[in-house]
Amino acid sequence: MRGQEHVSREIRGDRWLEGYVPYLLYRVTNKLNARLLARLRITKTNPARWRVLSVLRAHGTLTVGEIVDSTLMGQPRVSRVVAQLEREGRVTRSPGREDSRVRRVALTAKGVATFEAIVPTALRHQELALRGLSRKDIEAVKRVLARIERNIDQANDAVSVSS
Repeated sequence: MRGQEHVSREIRGDRWLEGYVPYLLYRVTNKLNARLLARLRITKTNPARWRVLSVLRAHGTLTVGEIVDSTLMGQPRVSRVVAQLEREGRVTRSPGREDSRVRRVALTAKGVATFEAIVPTALRHQELALRGLSRKDIEAVKRVLARIERNIDQANDAVSVSS
């Protein structure tokens, strides 16, 4: 009898994940990314390259460290992606103004063209995801997400200080 009760509880579950925000964010992000993957494959761009191209398009010329901060990818991976993009002629690297050991990464015309070939699809996917939401709701989502990120950063900073 006890075994049957245990199995019964396992089958029902408590659906706790439906209220767990990190899980919900993960699901939404992965669904959006999955829709974009097909377009990325057509342009021979993987998600890591798309992230680097997007960050450079948004912020202009950056150091590898700044790209790491913006993409949330590890430094070795960003360095590999930048090297690949440079070999393909999509970015250039040049010495920094203050410190020639620091390399500045910039999009080339080919990099901009790659970005522009993908961004309409990315924006369409975003539009589909936000369908039915008012501008006010969309702005609220953006504010809430920014606040969540600040809270996480502050919590990480507090942990770093106390360590």
